Amino acid sequence: MKIQYTELFDQLKKDVQNNLEILQNITDFSEEELNRRSHEKSWSVLECLYHLNLYGEIYIPLLSDAIKKSDKTQKKSFKSGMIGNYFTKLLSPKNNIIKNPMPAPSDKNPIGNQLDLTVLEIRKQQLEELQSLLNQSEGLNLENIKIPISISRFIRLKTGDTFRFLIAHDARHFIQCQNIIIENVPNSNFDKKTI
Repeated sequence: MKIQYTELFDQLKKDVQNNLEILQNITDFSEEELNRRSHEKSWSVLECLYHLNLYGEIYIPLLSDAIKKSDKTQKKSFKSGMIGNYFTKLLSPKNNIIKNPMPAPSDKNPIGNQLDLTVLEIRKQQLEELQSLLNQSEGLNLENIKIPISISRFIRLKTGDTFRFLIAHDARHFIQCQNIIIENVPNSNFDKKTI
């Protein structure tokens, strides 16, 4: 996949902003409501966000380091790598619908953790850091530095693909959060307040 850098940044920034707006709406709910699950093996909203926080802890520092090492010879367009494009497409929701359900790696599965509202604060901080990193990335070549993925040190994605994959993963779970609230919190009107 080839995309103009301006289009890439516009879309990524829009997606992060959208996730921040959904997160802001989520803060209207109580800790009890955000810990509700549909059934024993499903995730609560806080568990979804905690899962995202675990990935943020890994990828935000790696992205920050990659940006510091990237050169300032940005091309007009970003050419996605085959694996990066595959992971991004696999995780990207289509029309606010999550396709391709996937199990989380055991070390990223949040079930069983005692979670409170600090999960929301951490998620907000990470999304703001992601916005900042996107701003710092403008004018840089996001193809030359590669970042290892969390499930294998041998598979490495271009910096631009890492942004795409991480933000698509976030969008996927924010839609999941919306669905959990709609299903488990009566009269939430959450679907009317969001996308």
